[in-house]
Amino acid sequence: MVRKIKVNVKISTIGSFFIIVAIVIFTNYHIYNYMHDKIEKKRVEQFLEANMNNQGIIDEEEFVELEEEIKPNQDENKNTDSYDYIGILEIPKIDFQKGFFDVDDKRNNVNQNIQVIKNSTMPDIDKSLLVIAGHSGNGINNYFHYLYKLDYNDEVYIYYKNIKYVYHVVNIYEKNKDGSIDILSSNDSQLVLTTCSQSDKSKQIVIISNLINKIVQKKNGL
Repeated sequence: MVRKIKVNVKISTIGSFFIIVAIVIFTNYHIYNYMHDKIEKKRVEQFLEANMNNQGIIDEEEFVELEEEIKPNQDENKNTDSYDYIGILEIPKIDFQKGFFDVDDKRNNVNQNIQVIKNSTMPDIDKSLLVIAGHSGNGINNYFHYLYKLDYNDEVYIYYKNIKYVYHVVNIYEKNKDGSIDILSSNDSQLVLTTCSQSDKSKQIVIISNLINKIVQKKNGL
């Protein structure tokens, strides 16, 4: 003889409450991320619209001439709606665009943004070395979460003072996190991106790129 036992499973009121709270937190987190990304995209668009119209690839001699023409007009192109960014970092492979602040700006830190590391030199300087750090992980400020996907010869762009600087990745390695990065001297202008390793949190990824091209905003169809 088989006995049939009816089992009533009821979710307690407390259990229901925690489930609802979890759903609300999860939903709000994704809504906040969506709105945050939307605002950032608008800021980047405003910066590029104000600073990077009518681009044209030029050779080195023409670059020097145009650079001198552009310098006196920098204040005219300052866009207060672009969140006071001084430049934009773009990584096409991972569909990434993010503005960055002057190194002395209080918002220039990895807890709020990507961070330009002190003693970096901007790409308009000969043999420049621009070092930018960012968080990976799962937080809302994990701007470099997909940095590990970059590979050799991938392109990275910096938009700075009306000029688009094009870099190619030439070296990728991991090192122990000790608060420093050793970079060999180079005759090339370089961009260095760094973040925590996804596989080993005691290490950091270092990605070095060399400048290969400059695309300048041309004035009056020049």
